[in-house]
Amino acid sequence: MISKLKILVFLFVVGAADRLLAQPENSDVKLPMISLHRGANREAPENTLAAFEYAMELKINFIELDVRTTSDGKQVIMHDGSLLRTTGKEAKVQDVRWEEIQKLSAGAWFAKRFSNQKVPLFDEACKLVATKNKRREVPVNLYVDCKAINSKEVVTTLKKYGLLESAVFYGSVETLLQIKNNYDNARLMPSYPGEKLLDELISKINPYALDVSPNELNEATVALIHSKGVKVFSDLLDNYDNEREYAKAIKLQIDLIQTDDARAVLSVLKKLQFTNKQ
Repeated sequence: MISKLKILVFLFVVGAADRLLAQPENSDVKLPMISLHRGANREAPENTLAAFEYAMELKINFIELDVRTTSDGKQVIMHDGSLLRTTGKEAKVQDVRWEEIQKLSAGAWFAKRFSNQKVPLFDEACKLVATKNKRREVPVNLYVDCKAINSKEVVTTLKKYGLLESAVFYGSVETLLQIKNNYDNARLMPSYPGEKLLDELISKINPYALDVSPNELNEATVALIHSKGVKVFSDLLDNYDNEREYAKAIKLQIDLIQTDDARAVLSVLKKLQFTNKQ
């Protein structure tokens, strides 16, 4: 049986979130864009074409995906360095050839009906998004998490499908500089280094955005980054993937919320009676 204390705590949290969300109807609130983490990973196995298909049906701005390189140089979509968790093969992506990886199921672990899902090539994911975008009023962009990539191949593939200019690249400073060497106008996003190192990072890489940890999100930090002409993106995942944290991020006027639950974020945005625009 649920205790009275638990009920009171729940009502307090919900009430607090509602207070944060309360805005006048004519309030000039800039709503954040939404990035869906590893595709619609709650409805289909993460980083598969099925997850990206589901994601394209939602009113989101970005699909985040992770790119790694196989032993024979193919760019594939895989979060972990190891194939074990999502395919069952105990080996590193970098040590296995593409022809072997494509024989594995990347969806059986999630549900039997997804057993036919494979580890996609980056090219396949780009082709899917570009094709689906032709039927969308607002196109979906790619949020490329550069785990272990061939920068030239990634840039070439994005350009091939008309997704290069709108893509955002997340990764180490070294990797992002490699991307910039292949495409000078790349929209780069390193992690927020802290106030003391911010100017040095901006001078070195000229970022489009900074990935700010949710526990570092506050009014002063967001204002500082915005004053430099840089956007603020944040991963509201795991314990931060809830209505209260969305409300806080919206109030702080950050530019993008990354989530595993786009429907929940869209529900919060709907409460504000605004339209989420880029």
